[in-house]
Amino acid sequence: MCGIIGYIGEKPAAPILIEGLKRLEYRGYDSAGLATVSPVLAVVKVVGKVAGLEAYKNTAGTLGIGHTRWATHGEPSERNAHPHCSRMVAVVHNGIIENHEQLKRELSAEGVVFRSETDTEVLPHLISRALHSGADSLETAVVSALAKIDGAYAIAVASSDYPNELVAACNSSPLVIGIGERELYLASDELALAGKVSAVVHVHDGEVVTLKRNGSYTFRGVALADVSARLEEPALHEEISKDGHAHFMHKEILEQPQTMRNVLAGRLREGMPVTFGGLSSEIEGRLRDARRVMLVGCGTSLFAAMAVRDLFERVSGVMCEAEQAAEFSYRSPILSSQDVVVGISQSGETADTLKAMLLAKERHALCLGVTNRVGSTLSKRVRQGIYLHAGPEIAVASTKAFTAQATVLSLLALRVAELRGAAAPVWIQKGLGILPKLLQESLAEEERIKALAYRHANAKRMILIGRGSGVALALEGALKVREVAYMDAHGLSAAELKHGTLALVEKGVPVIALMPQGRTGLRDKMLSNLEEVKARGGDVLPFEAKPGLPEELVPIVLAPMVQLLAYHLGVARGVDVDRPRNLAKSVTVE
Repeated sequence: MCGIIGYIGEKPAAPILIEGLKRLEYRGYDSAGLATVSPVLAVVKVVGKVAGLEAYKNTAGTLGIGHTRWATHGEPSERNAHPHCSRMVAVVHNGIIENHEQLKRELSAEGVVFRSETDTEVLPHLISRALHSGADSLETAVVSALAKIDGAYAIAVASSDYPNELVAACNSSPLVIGIGERELYLASDELALAGKVSAVVHVHDGEVVTLKRNGSYTFRGVALADVSARLEEPALHEEISKDGHAHFMHKEILEQPQTMRNVLAGRLREGMPVTFGGLSSEIEGRLRDARRVMLVGCGTSLFAAMAVRDLFERVSGVMCEAEQAAEFSYRSPILSSQDVVVGISQSGETADTLKAMLLAKERHALCLGVTNRVGSTLSKRVRQGIYLHAGPEIAVASTKAFTAQATVLSLLALRVAELRGAAAPVWIQKGLGILPKLLQESLAEEERIKALAYRHANAKRMILIGRGSGVALALEGALKVREVAYMDAHGLSAAELKHGTLALVEKGVPVIALMPQGRTGLRDKMLSNLEEVKARGGDVLPFEAKPGLPEELVPIVLAPMVQLLAYHLGVARGVDVDRPRNLAKSVTVE
């Protein structure tokens, strides 16, 4: 949940590192720091946002590493900020070192004094110890240190004893090299390299790479010919901006009609089978014969899975379950080669989801991935995957990824139905085909929703209710309100109101009613629930799609309304909606 940037070349490193960290700040913004070699090692750290490093942009050196942190071990503070150092070695680290307590005891017994509460600090001490014990290079010292580490990591290492190289490595945490003109970049996210490099190489798990000042690089134990075959064009060619919007979250909510066009393009065509370029004939054969599909995710991704579960079963005829990834691995699920487990993660780096997929693989299930990030860890862990093509999502609270994930999973349900010889339901195909238009109509409600938000900005709590597939959106909407408005919010089935939550309804409490469509009797039952709310003084606020929409698509179409409500509540309450407290974009630790 942190960001790494590195640079080696002929330009001053500090401004480049700071700019890169600003692009990565959505991954963590508790503290930030950088280290440069000039040839002396200079380290600066600040508590809070990356902007605090601007005072140090003239720090000398044309080689350096930087980091923006989301605190795990130790409070946000200067001493816990990265880089961490030992003698002439500086290290930045994403991930978690699970055996750091044992390593701390070992190093403390040798006289090492630890200055932070972090797990990361063991790394520079281990590397420094290896260098002073005869390691013949910085790379060898890094390899020696990593051999003692248990856990997930992406690291970058600089040393004033080696002023013409950077060393980096990763395991279960992303790292990418950016290739410029006689200069090299390093980042935990390709977003930091947009507009700066002509090619990228994604570092694989277990690899150690040395970046050199002349623009060359070497991979330990991997032939350069094999690495060259992995060269790719950057996924992003232009810098990401707010395009005049006050916040990235607002921009990303409004992008959803175009996002939906990108998601559907080439996949859903009238009179043609659903097409996924990432699924081979072998994989489609296993999908055809599957006895069960399990959709696994956390947070917003889990709610997207829940929103599609009923549609998946109804359309494909295959049993479908939506599973919380963090619990999946620990409840020891019964799996076989006839099961399909689909890991869903916007970033492709969610630790709990990655762990769930490892378990599913060990138990011989077919493992597929749905992610927005090319080259992510999830995309490497599964047999094959489906990319959202939703474009970069910078705000911490996920918005367009929710609607994209739900749509991709709906298309997958259609494809499974086709593979099993079932007639593709025309009502779903038509509904999916006009989603861009329907989302635009939902966004047209913004002024009304903004007024509702400001009217209820000081409410004690908020309750969101739905029926059928709308229950998943009620849960997702409540999550959004908690995330970006810091308001106590509850999402549940309207049927569950009188089983406890009705006790929270009192005069003035806003109750968002996500109205169902099309299913016999369900709408009438919802209306009855709303009468119970009104009788207790609650303020009923109905959100409704136009008549005729398939019930299963209601969560996708109403999602922008709920997102706009959360956004404007957050703005009205003075919250930094792009970077809410205590949260980060990618949850890379359990």
